[in-house]
Parts: sequence; C-alpha cells; structure tokens
Amino acid sequence: MRKKIEPDFFIIGAPKAATTSLSSLLAIHPEANMARGKETHFFSYDHFYKLGYDKYLKFFEHCYREKAIGDASTSYCRLRYHPFTIQRMKFHVPNARIIYMVRHPLQRMESAYTEHACTPGGQFFASINEAVRLMPMIIDSSRYWEVFDAYRHAFGEPRVKIVWFEEYTANTTAVFQDVCRFLEIDDKVVPDINRARANSREEAPSRLAKIGRADVQLNTTWDEPTRRWVIDQIRDDNTKFLAHFNRPMNHWGDLFLSTAAPEAD
Repeated sequence: MRKKIEPDFFIIGAPKAATTSLSSLLAIHPEANMARGKETHFFSYDHFYKLGYDKYLKFFEHCYREKAIGDASTSYCRLRYHPFTIQRMKFHVPNARIIYMVRHPLQRMESAYTEHACTPGGQFFASINEAVRLMPMIIDSSRYWEVFDAYRHAFGEPRVKIVWFEEYTANTTAVFQDVCRFLEIDDKVVPDINRARANSREEAPSRLAKIGRADVQLNTTWDEPTRRWVIDQIRDDNTKFLAHFNRPMNHWGDLFLSTAAPEAD
C-alpha cells in the first residue's frame, strides 16, 4: 500500500502578497508539489479541521516522490481569527518549514479591499477608508511581526523564510531560487515567469462585471485621518519587523519615518 503523502512546508500568507504566484511556480518544480487547489485552510478553519487529518491528506494524493510538499493558505497568518492554527500545525507537522510573504502594508490593504469586492459574495465597501474601519481583519493581516514572532517561536527561526513582495516582483527568478534553497530542492531551476503571470488575477473591472458588479466604482484613495489611524495601529509591529531584518524604516516609504524603531528581539 502506498504511503500517505504529507506536507512539509506551508506558505502562510500574507494575503495579496504574491502567494498564488509563488505556489504556482513551486507546483511545477520537478522536486516540489502543492496541495490540490490553492488554499485548504485545514489548520485554521475549525469546520475543516474537524474532518480529520486523513481527509486533509487527500489534497496531496496527486503527489508522489517530490522532496518538498506544500500547502498555501493565507488564513494561516490570521492568528487573531484562527488562534489554534499553529498548535494544530505543530502537532501534525512538527518540523514544517514556513514561508511568509510580506508587502507594503497599506498597498496590501488596498489590494485586499479590491479582492473582497471582486469575490462572489464578498463584501463591498465604498472605499478603502470604509473597508478598514468596518473590517479590521484587513488591517490585522499587515501585522507582520506578530505573525512572524509566533511562527518562529513554534518552529524555530531558521525554519521561517520571509519573502519580500517587492523583491519577488522585481526579480522573481532570484527570489524563487532562494526559496528553493530554503526548501532544499534544486535551486538551478528557472521558473516559468509567464505561468506566474497567467496565474495572477484578472483586472478588477472584468472581475466585477463577471459577478454582476460592473457599475461598482472602487476607491483606493486614502483620506489622511484614516491613513494616519491605520499607520498608528501597525507602527510598532511593522517597525519591529523591519528592525529585526535590518531593513531601513523607509523600506516602505514614509509610513514610519516619524518615529524611532523599537528594538527587535
């Protein structure tokens, strides 16, 4: 009887930071594979976890002898909303490698706002300002230190890889090959960039039209009070994250230049 295939790495998010692109490239690497379908949400969503680990492993029945098997589910970084995620993951896959993709926090929020509007059944807000006021999860998904710190304490910092969205989009091949080294698979493989682009989302207007929202106008322009309110919420978290990785405070522009960075652990 064939041995059941289990995952050994996870792409945990952040949402709208190119997780779909990276997972699609890893899925066709000769020494790697990904869960069938992009997001299983098994360790985060209670109703999926209750189905049992054997049920979850069916997402990997197409995998065979690959050295690295992954699950990319952005809900794995929403620890405030799914507090048992790491505990469950650690129990079933104690030596997992973790890939965490991060992006300019406000630009990530703008993209998340657009995604909610373009998803069938998703909530529509008149602007990014209304969205962050009424859906705090959009802000919380940019609390990068909080997530990184929780995973590094659970799995050990050497097993947590940060991928910076801006670097990934600027030089996809170099970053992809760096991820391959982290996963201990062949890092000489050149990714199919056209495939990564083909797996990116359609433009918002066409997606809105497909779900009957062609008349919807998205507004990603921040009003200054809301922008400052959001920055104040994530300032300590993000500056600690940047400091830990020796990134300058202007790595994401002028967001945090008005304050000194807290010391990283």
